[in-house]
Amino acid sequence: MARLRLRNLFTNEEITSAIDSTSNFGHAATELSELRGVSVSRHMVRYWNRTIREFTKANGESYVGDTVANRYIRNNEVVLRKPSVADYEGVSTTVDNSRILIIPDQHAPYHHQDALEFLAAVAAAIKPTRVINLGDEVDGHALSMHDSDPNLDSAGPELESAKIFMQALARMFPVQDVCHSNHGSLVYRRAFKYGIPTQYIKTYRDVLFPDGGGDGWSWYEKICIDLPNGETVIAQHQSSGDIMNNAAHERSSIVQGHEHSKFDIQYRSSTSSLYWSMISGCLIDPESLAFAYGKLLPKRPIIGCSAIIDSQPVLIPMILDNNGRWIKTLGGPYAYW
Repeated sequence: MARLRLRNLFTNEEITSAIDSTSNFGHAATELSELRGVSVSRHMVRYWNRTIREFTKANGESYVGDTVANRYIRNNEVVLRKPSVADYEGVSTTVDNSRILIIPDQHAPYHHQDALEFLAAVAAAIKPTRVINLGDEVDGHALSMHDSDPNLDSAGPELESAKIFMQALARMFPVQDVCHSNHGSLVYRRAFKYGIPTQYIKTYRDVLFPDGGGDGWSWYEKICIDLPNGETVIAQHQSSGDIMNNAAHERSSIVQGHEHSKFDIQYRSSTSSLYWSMISGCLIDPESLAFAYGKLLPKRPIIGCSAIIDSQPVLIPMILDNNGRWIKTLGGPYAYW
């Protein structure tokens, strides 16, 4: 398939012209590579030359396997996508860090069935000026590096289901800063493992919003937040090692996701500063087969989200009934927001 895509970038005439200009297939490969900004090997040029000369019809306009779509691609000079910063950045907006809603791991389509309604209620209560998504926005169970449950959807249907949730989330929060994450980037990790360059892969936005949308979403390795009180916070999907040691090393407070069963705020003080870490739980459906690996673990997932309001970290749990459904109240100390 990758070879076919590469072949579709060149017309028969461009290939034969490059070959006719030199008797060296390596030189022809270099000429074609420079023509489209891609990598073409001399072995590929030799193969193309053979198929053109063996299968070209009398009018010289077609070859075996040629289709209307292929000719359209060649004639319009479609080229392979080159990775760029624009792949991850959305439409720029003015940043106001006074009231930040933090959305932890959703793992769509294995998200909690009340996640959207809960987030809508939280947003109505705190009136966020900025929304940060800590990543694992999609699960990618069927693409996992681990064994996949055969009773769950294959990769295609799973993605289609996840897109329904992500597009609803984008309608609710059209501007979001999203952290790169181990599940969110699974397709890129898979491609890297098998030697597939990113030029062959769609961007996050193209995958999640193929019919448009998500223009205000941006993806980052980590997000540095300048709070109104002058402090700095780093938002990221996960930390390597102890989160408070990392905060001390970065000289910055840290908020992260990834650890579904942790929902806490820790403070530490030095002679020069007070800093904190916040781990924000998750918004998954703990009963989904996608999380069966954790059913015997003593620490269960904690469902909820978090916020940074007036420079202070805040945890907002989703209060559940005995059936695991949201009770539809924020209650307690959250009522005054």
